[in-house]
Amino acid sequence: MQSGSQITLTIQDLAFGGDGVGRTDQGVVFVPFSAVGDQLLVEITSVRKNFARGRILQVLVPGEGRTAPPCPHYGQCGGCQYQHLSYQAEFQAKVKQLGEVLRRLGGMKDLPPLECAVPSPQEYGYRNKLRLEAQAHRTEEGAPQQADYGYFALDNTSFLRINGCRLAHPALNKTIPAAVKSDWGKANARRKKPHGPAALTLRVDSQGEVKFYFGFSPTRLGWLHEELAGVPFRVPVGSFWQVNPPVATRLLQTVDQWIAPLPAETLVDAYCGVGTFSCALTHPFRERLLMENDRAATEAAEYNLQQLMRGCQILTEPTEQALPKRLPKYPAASTLVVLDPPRTGCQEKVLQCLARDMPAWVLYVSCNPATLARDLKYLVTTGGYSLKKLGLFDMFPRTAHFETAVLLQH
Repeated sequence: MQSGSQITLTIQDLAFGGDGVGRTDQGVVFVPFSAVGDQLLVEITSVRKNFARGRILQVLVPGEGRTAPPCPHYGQCGGCQYQHLSYQAEFQAKVKQLGEVLRRLGGMKDLPPLECAVPSPQEYGYRNKLRLEAQAHRTEEGAPQQADYGYFALDNTSFLRINGCRLAHPALNKTIPAAVKSDWGKANARRKKPHGPAALTLRVDSQGEVKFYFGFSPTRLGWLHEELAGVPFRVPVGSFWQVNPPVATRLLQTVDQWIAPLPAETLVDAYCGVGTFSCALTHPFRERLLMENDRAATEAAEYNLQQLMRGCQILTEPTEQALPKRLPKYPAASTLVVLDPPRTGCQEKVLQCLARDMPAWVLYVSCNPATLARDLKYLVTTGGYSLKKLGLFDMFPRTAHFETAVLLQH
């Protein structure tokens, strides 16, 4: 195969990330926006040592799961990877991908059976947060500077102006014009280089109230009213919160069931955010230690736990600093550590601390199975842990991402 050459290809699988996988006598070819069973005319766009990449020139015979994408920007915008599939085909692919990633990247030969695989009740309109990048422009020479809002395209360089996103809650899309035309929006459009106009972020809470801001969130916007698994939360507008509450509720209910029979007395809630797990887990812990580097989030966590009349200690520090200092103070045999890190996964110091201090149980919740697999490989091979529970929760339908929860025991 050479770059620029054309081949016919049948797609046999979907790799993690969304690309279709076709195999030829010259090697594997990855093709974005393809479906299992597709027979395609493909142009090779790049050739590497062990694989090639291609783009679809023509769908000769569509696969069984292929469908028409509803978004006019699909294929240009880099946000979605699966709008050309039925949701059933997408979800089945994600379930298969989870096992493949944990085996291939994590070296997990004996995975526990998938305890649960939870689809999203909404394929579209589920996101309670929307962030749009900004780009300055002028309508004519000498006219005031204005701003367009949208996403970066697939090349991560080109700007794609949009008026709304199919994944976003309808209230967010409805608010975009008012936000852009507001005094704040007009002032943002006039911002000069080097940074120019700031990104627009919109959030809608469980009560339907929409808040928006440009750039960094100001404290004057107050806190959102949220609810998960029947538990009320207050969340600062600029702090992390799950974007798909119905699926997040199922996740919390599931891990609560996993933890209920454990003889754990201490909960160490790392990367705690606004205290989601400390509030939602019903297990009668004697002690709760929370750690988070977002000060606004820890203030909300303290408030949320006080409303539930649950005592706790909260450290406003990065987990990689706080955990090695505090974990040795608790009896390992009765300690549960909850990890809910960002997409980059846990820092090496966190993993080393767990391997050294050996808390009896670790609940790891991840939005990136690749970094989860990397961290699990260390905890199993070096830390002496084994996987006891495994669950998949499709928090991000129509995209390549999904949430995973695992329970480990030392």
